[in-house]
Amino acid sequence: MKTMFLKKTASVIMTGALLLSLTSCLDFGGGKKAVLEAAQTFGENVASANADAIIKGSSLDKKSKEATVLNELLTKDGKSDDDIEFYKAVEKTIEFEIDEESYTYKKGTASVDMVFTIADYESVLKTEYTKIEDLTAAVKKADTKEIKFNAEFVKNDDKEWVVDNINKKFVKIYDYRNETIELALTSDMVKGFIDRNMSSFWLADDGKYKDTLFIEYNYYFSSEVLDYKDRGVKIFFKLLKDGNEVFTGEEETFGVSTNVKCKVSNENLGLKNNEYLEAGSYEIDLYMKDLNGEQLIDKISVSVEKSAPKPETKTLQGEGDYFTFRNSDFKKYVLACGWLNTDNTLKNAKTYSKDVKKMCFSFKVDPSCTAELDYAYYYSEKSDKASLEAAMKTAVYHASVKPQKFTEGYFYDFLYQMDQAKTGVYVIAVFEHGTNNVIMIGYVTVS
Repeated sequence: MKTMFLKKTASVIMTGALLLSLTSCLDFGGGKKAVLEAAQTFGENVASANADAIIKGSSLDKKSKEATVLNELLTKDGKSDDDIEFYKAVEKTIEFEIDEESYTYKKGTASVDMVFTIADYESVLKTEYTKIEDLTAAVKKADTKEIKFNAEFVKNDDKEWVVDNINKKFVKIYDYRNETIELALTSDMVKGFIDRNMSSFWLADDGKYKDTLFIEYNYYFSSEVLDYKDRGVKIFFKLLKDGNEVFTGEEETFGVSTNVKCKVSNENLGLKNNEYLEAGSYEIDLYMKDLNGEQLIDKISVSVEKSAPKPETKTLQGEGDYFTFRNSDFKKYVLACGWLNTDNTLKNAKTYSKDVKKMCFSFKVDPSCTAELDYAYYYSEKSDKASLEAAMKTAVYHASVKPQKFTEGYFYDFLYQMDQAKTGVYVIAVFEHGTNNVIMIGYVTVS
């Protein structure tokens, strides 16, 4: 806040006749000086946007409509940090000048002209900014505009001069307080929010697919994106094959969630239910869309290889829901699989009751499948990706197993016998024996 000293008129030697002619307009009770001092204080309070001080130095009742409007306009409540930084920047540019020569007094009311200068913030806001620091710097350097106000003063019960015309015209000086600051959201900013570690976690085989029914890359973002959900910015992805667009995902509102699932299945591409994706170079392009149109945020390249044609293999019941195969060569031996109701505690295909003692996932396989397999169980109390990723660092149980012959056929039973199950999520991973090569991964909930 800056203040300007009162304009002083040059002293002149007046003739007696001229002096007498002015006496009818002068206030000989020392009122002019007191009014100008009150105007100075009023100007300082206006420049600092101090609602309480402005109201105290006025004739307003604290509970009046005008006082309420002023308080609501100058409060920080409900304003974002960016809004407040903008308001502070504008208020630092406010200066005022009191025209001492304009002073008048009539029937207990005095008045004086005041001129407030303030940054031309409206011109500044015509430009988009991505950082609040850049916006406030532009306000500081902006041209200024004048707002003229004829301040009227009356004496209150304590015989002090106070402003008597705090009205709609006066409040216009604070029009900048009606602005809501929305910094521009650029594709580079969105890209900076991407959590690469989490995003790449579900990229199968490091983006090198072979005989696959889908391509998937899930983008995860930092929690900062939640602050942008009201911007109206959309986010979506496109899948390109050999440079040509073959699929466009549905638009989502950016900031509503911290992740975007980019998954394209064979059916999305017009293929049959069990038909592998065509071989070639694929690219997942992540886009944002706002009033300026579409902007590319990021791209991920993947490749797909396709083996020579072989007998069709059907999608197993539950696949893609509560389990998925990562080894298509082994999958061809599997005739059926799922969670077993070993102790009558299986509530549905992917949920055990908390009374389960024998948790067991089973493969029914072709008799020609005789390999020994390793398996491990992992436990997480929560089902979000971060919790599951942390849980899968340490197995709660692991073992090896070979297929056994029963009346119904040959089965791998991946049994986990426990004293007491915990409510939450159990993840099972099946591996090639003696390696970390995943064959299948699945989950079951306990509730």
